[in-house]
Amino acid sequence: MPSSFQCSFCNKVFLSGEGIVYVKRDGSILRFCSSKCFKNFKLGRNPRKVKWVVKAKQETGK
Repeated sequence: MPSSFQCSFCNKVFLSGEGIVYVKRDGSILRFCSSKCFKNFKLGRNPRKVKWVVKAKQETGK
């Protein structure tokens, strides 16, 4: 059974073998479900302020 991971940007759950794995210089591992999430992370965007992200929807109560 494949293991599942949670996106470091939008908190979406996805299976292993999908998405992008980014390893920082300090050794911490960030997993992204799509290139859209990875690019927004690289641009320094706050997930809580991006409307399509699950975290933002949970904060506003929608």
